[in-house]
Amino acid sequence: MNQNDLDDIAHRIASAAMEFAPRHRPTARQVADAASILRDMVQASELHGVRFSHFDGIGDFPRMVIQLVQYRDGSR
Repeated sequence: MNQNDLDDIAHRIASAAMEFAPRHRPTARQVADAASILRDMVQASELHGVRFSHFDGIGDFPRMVIQLVQYRDGSR
């Protein structure tokens, strides 16, 4: 994973965060956590030859990881 990949993840998470309705919009901490989780998912997947573009081929992972963080925070 290079700096361009990291920048792309950050941009994609920020864009996905803005798509949420105002009352469901993630906090700054949730956005940061989501970016970290997605980065870690992609890095771990690279061991198996999976890249971020493969994630894009099957779903909106930036949006899903934000929802994951929000669900985590709601269940605490």
